[in-house]
Amino acid sequence: MNIPQPCYISASRRTDIPRFFADQFFAARKTGAIIYAGPYGGSYTVSLRAQDVLGYVFWSKDYGPFIAHPDFTGLIKNNNAVFHFTINDCPQLEPQVAALRDRIQTLERLCDLVGPQRVIWRYDPFCKFIGTDGQVLTNEDGFYRVAPQVAKVGVHRCVFSFMSLYNKTRRRQVEFAAFTEEEQRRICKSISAAAQDFKIDLFNCCNPEVLGFGLGIKQAHCVDEELLAATDRFGVHPKSKLKLTPTRAGCGCYQSRDIGAYNPACKHGCLYCYAHPEIK
Repeated sequence: MNIPQPCYISASRRTDIPRFFADQFFAARKTGAIIYAGPYGGSYTVSLRAQDVLGYVFWSKDYGPFIAHPDFTGLIKNNNAVFHFTINDCPQLEPQVAALRDRIQTLERLCDLVGPQRVIWRYDPFCKFIGTDGQVLTNEDGFYRVAPQVAKVGVHRCVFSFMSLYNKTRRRQVEFAAFTEEEQRRICKSISAAAQDFKIDLFNCCNPEVLGFGLGIKQAHCVDEELLAATDRFGVHPKSKLKLTPTRAGCGCYQSRDIGAYNPACKHGCLYCYAHPEIK
């Protein structure tokens, strides 16, 4: 994809740069460019010079190491940035992710540093799976435990999705199953009621059928033209609207350049993750 510069940098849909590759990211910013391995081979170089970057869209399950890095303060002082923070609560599916209480504390620190208006909570994805005793389980209950804690720190945007069953995720130690549309509808109705109680706006990523349930759930734009414009502190957001550049069916993302790589793989080890080919 030919992305004109200056552009927004996405870091990253493919791996957790803030958690596992913070040192490499900040070192690349100092040199002015980052090199990453392409998903289909080859390598790519992307400029991180100030004049070539409109801002950053970060994605992580744990911003602890990132916000503790000595260069983080300078990053947010001199750059636009928004932060996707995935906070689920199902250790069975996320064996290497930090405890929920630790991630909530990290969320509080992040919001203190950047402002909650720049933070998006992701409950992503909702999963249906078969337990060791053969019982059909979901991770839905975690949403209701996390929502009040997220709202308490002032975050009022939630992006969610229902798990996509890729071939590689069918070969994991947990057997996943697809939600029926009726199951999706029931969950959406329930989480919509909870979200309303906590004044949280719900956005769905890549499940177009959800938008037709009549529950006020909106199309997610994870790289969001409106949010990026509203949080622009330096007057650099383009006057002409960014182009929609979806990465898959149902995606509502606007134009950005993702600088992550699938290899080396993310170390969270989440069993539902489509980006990690090595989990068994």
